[in-house]
Amino acid sequence: VRYFFYSIMMAKICGLDAFATAMRSCSIVTGANGYLGKEIISELLRQNEDARPDEIICLVRPSRVSTEETHWADTPCVRVMPYDMLDGGHTLSNALKVASGSENACNTNICIYHVASVFGPTANHEQTALDNVKGTEDVVKTIAECSSEKCQPKLIVTSSMAAVRASGQDPLNGEFYTSDDWNTMSKLGVNWGASYQWSKAESERRARDLSEELKVPMASICPSFIFGPPSSQDSNSFSIQLVGQWVRGESDVQSRLCVDVRDVAKAHVAAMLSPNSMGKRYIVSSEARIPSQNMADALKRICKDTGMGDPDKITFDAD
Repeated sequence: VRYFFYSIMMAKICGLDAFATAMRSCSIVTGANGYLGKEIISELLRQNEDARPDEIICLVRPSRVSTEETHWADTPCVRVMPYDMLDGGHTLSNALKVASGSENACNTNICIYHVASVFGPTANHEQTALDNVKGTEDVVKTIAECSSEKCQPKLIVTSSMAAVRASGQDPLNGEFYTSDDWNTMSKLGVNWGASYQWSKAESERRARDLSEELKVPMASICPSFIFGPPSSQDSNSFSIQLVGQWVRGESDVQSRLCVDVRDVAKAHVAAMLSPNSMGKRYIVSSEARIPSQNMADALKRICKDTGMGDPDKITFDAD
């Protein structure tokens, strides 16, 4: 199933044209120590010589800089820098200056992957949602401030299927969701899930409005619930925690629209490489919810094969 959906996604996104000139290339990834951020870096490193960036700047929280420098110590093209998505764009501006090589000239093709956002329950989910929106707005504004005729970075925004539709929201065409669909039902402050969904829709809307106003080339990727193997063993993403609860029998396996983390990373890189992706949004997802019983059966097989959990404890909801 994964490779079927990936092949459709790649055919939709790609008319690949790697950097056509001999200019240097640099990719900047916010939230680079996270589940998806690290997979995007790994995917960039897997590209062939024509498409692989000359430098990748990993933007992480200051407390994570030392750990991430150790993680990437054997990868010379990876540089780690501190990032605070609520500092008004200061740390991103520093990274853009490093990427361009000069404040007055630029001989570098730059792409920013804005992955950083908070997902999961927090003490104040309403403020967390507002912070997610502000962080995205500041990314677009900072790119615009650092752009020039010689240097126009691209922006790939990690949005979400939550920006496409709310739970129970029907597609506009009555049959299936497309890039024309937007979540119009999730409300800020109802609960953490609704606040998060609102924040993803509002973040993408604001990013699109600002990118058009400020002439920042932008594409957005809208994945459904992300699962799959982490590229780093220290990942503590909400998705991995949830699967851990399932295999330990602490909660029922739930039916999900879902996508493999590796395919989401491939979609981000494909959007960067495509000459026709800017201004567009791409849904990356299974076409229908995978029944919880099917997911539970798959997890039981994995538990039996690997010994990572007790298959007899795995239960599923009624979909």
